[in-house]
Amino acid sequence: MTPETRMQLIGVFALLLCAFHLVGANAGTSSCEMPLVLVDTDDQELQVRICKTVTSVLPMLEKCQLKLTNPVTISFSKQLGSPDNRCFGHYLRGKGRVVLLEPKAFEQAHKASESWTAIPAAEHFDAIVVHEFTHALVDQNALVELSCSADEEYIAYAMQVASLSEPTRSALLTSVGASIPTSTEELNPLILGFSPTAFAARSWLHFSNPENGCAFVGKIIRGEVTFWMYPE
Repeated sequence: MTPETRMQLIGVFALLLCAFHLVGANAGTSSCEMPLVLVDTDDQELQVRICKTVTSVLPMLEKCQLKLTNPVTISFSKQLGSPDNRCFGHYLRGKGRVVLLEPKAFEQAHKASESWTAIPAAEHFDAIVVHEFTHALVDQNALVELSCSADEEYIAYAMQVASLSEPTRSALLTSVGASIPTSTEELNPLILGFSPTAFAARSWLHFSNPENGCAFVGKIIRGEVTFWMYPE
């Protein structure tokens, strides 16, 4: 295994850690106004918040050829990943289920994060909802199996950062010193593995270029472009 491939695997393993330590669904499941979105919680205020966040991002996702066609259930857990690899949310591929840290656990993880403390915890929570819901719609709409994790994370992070308020987004970009990528090589699996926050900022900057945007997302889900650095 080459050093480059080993670094790629580090990033992939970090993402996969989010898939573990999931707990069972909560007792109460309620649907949002759109019947295909279910929120698995007894907390009515939280249910309304999640539905509002999902509803607000749907138009942007649909514009990017990511349409809600199958049910998505959003549930909560007290812990995702190991204590040393904090994860704020996870989408269970093929299951139509998003699992998020419950708000109290999320706030603790946010405070302990060196990467995301530049933005308010409340906005971060809502943005994670957007991120994981985007994964669900990529799963529903991708026409091919994406070549690497960076392809799908580009879309999810672009939508996540786009959902932030302008002041919060500016604070995030400043915190990581992000600049507009001059090429797709500056958005690669190594950056994703070493600094997800920097990857997130660069993804949004690249996506926000009028020449890219939803057209570029379409190319990803059709398998026409990839951020995979080691083609066979």
